[in-house]
Amino acid sequence: MTVTLITGCSSGIGRAAAAIFAQRGHVVVATMRRPDRAEPLGAGVEVRALDVADDDSVRATVASVVADHGGIDVVISNAGIGIDGTTEELTLDDFRASFETNVLGSVRLLQAMMPLWRQRQGGRFIAVGSVAGAVGQPFNDAYCTSKFALEGLLESLHPVAAQHGVHLSVVEAGPVGVEFAQRYGPPASRSINSPYAAARARFQAMQDGGYANAQTNEEIAAILWDVATAESPSLRYQSSEMVSKVVGMKFKDMTGERITGLTARWI
Repeated sequence: MTVTLITGCSSGIGRAAAAIFAQRGHVVVATMRRPDRAEPLGAGVEVRALDVADDDSVRATVASVVADHGGIDVVISNAGIGIDGTTEELTLDDFRASFETNVLGSVRLLQAMMPLWRQRQGGRFIAVGSVAGAVGQPFNDAYCTSKFALEGLLESLHPVAAQHGVHLSVVEAGPVGVEFAQRYGPPASRSINSPYAAARARFQAMQDGGYANAQTNEEIAAILWDVATAESPSLRYQSSEMVSKVVGMKFKDMTGERITGLTARWI
């Protein structure tokens, strides 16, 4: 049986992925910071506590799953947080918080898993990334910075891990549902008398339009399944044709003028 560990399963993509992977025959270990607050995830899903921002929590949970199941075949690094605001409005702690979960969470998981996977010459790590990891977006400075860094981590480690039979992938998702946007929308305190209020309002209107046509958590979970079961997975996947077009434009934009010209129109 294939053992899959998924982080951030209390809601959203993680919750949907846990259900789909269990339905399709994997032994699923669904992790979250506070399992006592989560709704039941259904048959075939084990729920365990794991805080990706805590070194000891990651090490202990990985060790316990390995002890119980003999190993972990697939890790889906899904836990993430969003922090709204342009740099002037943010604190260094905002950036640190974003990095602790969105980047160092994956680092901790990889550091726990790589020795095990290297020894057995096999394993698969899939990070839930974002179009915001390829294209900078106004009022998403901390989030984009962390997602860019996540891509750099996986791209750098990819050829080294591959020498030991370990596959690394990132799924660049576009707008997904409304839960994430609602939980991490702009704090009211940052909108009062802000010199950026008008630009933020224009960006918010554009963003709301994007979420009106968002993909579902289940659609992203199905993509994660395809990556997890692919014979030869790629490093980078996009969740939709729209995301592929935007990311493709970015990689062809040698000066950055085309992308920033696009994002300037959003505000």
